[in-house]
Amino acid sequence: MTLEQLIHQHLEELSDLDKDILQFILANPEKVQSSGIMELADMVHASKSSILRTTKKLGFSGYSEMKYFLRHSDANNQIEATEKDIFEKQFDDIKKTLEYMQSVNLEPINEMFDHSQIIYCYATGFSQKNAIDEFYKMMLNVDKRVLVLPNKTELDMVMPMITQNDCVVVASLSGETDDIKENLTSFEVRKIPLLAVTAVGDNYFARHSTFHLNYYCDYFVVGRRMLQAQSLIGLNCLMDYLSRSYSLYTLNKGTNSTLDSGKESNHPQN
Repeated sequence: MTLEQLIHQHLEELSDLDKDILQFILANPEKVQSSGIMELADMVHASKSSILRTTKKLGFSGYSEMKYFLRHSDANNQIEATEKDIFEKQFDDIKKTLEYMQSVNLEPINEMFDHSQIIYCYATGFSQKNAIDEFYKMMLNVDKRVLVLPNKTELDMVMPMITQNDCVVVASLSGETDDIKENLTSFEVRKIPLLAVTAVGDNYFARHSTFHLNYYCDYFVVGRRMLQAQSLIGLNCLMDYLSRSYSLYTLNKGTNSTLDSGKESNHPQN
């Protein structure tokens, strides 16, 4: 329960002076929590006994109990706000990412995957690599050859082996990782198909790739120190959606091929 709710419950019992005192308390809760009863009396231009009468009308045993109530109420409100913020932002990251993916024409990307002999995948961070690893597993289910490059050294080692018959997928947060910009330039010059997957926003990877997909990862507050954090759940949703889309693409392609073969076999012979 909040102080506003208590005031509403006992409104008929409150005098004009009580209301003035409570109005000040509502407007300055932090100041009241750090002040003694005499200090508050000076601030509201009332007597100590008037403050005590007001607090007792709300059901408190005295001023100290009301201060405790204010501190406890503020802490609960902060926890509730933090929980709401944390889970709403998680939901928003997932919802916005999936809505975005549903709006994108993935046909050209699926065709790129289908025409590629090898899909080379590289992640600029540990969390990004987790999403890439799951993508790799999903693509194995549709018999697509995917090679995950675990670090920059191996990326540099395979650069000469990657051809226009392959494609590259790079997953990043900022899309501004300096140490692989040179690799992206090489792919661009050699006309090797590249899909860059980054958080929403204009970035170097987006500008220097054949295709670019966005995911959402808003900041949220965690822990008692109220530190800012980001979750890459949006990236995981995007990569999962991408593998499902390609699976459906191969299924439709196989169905169409079967139908075409059936038409040819039924064609009358001369």
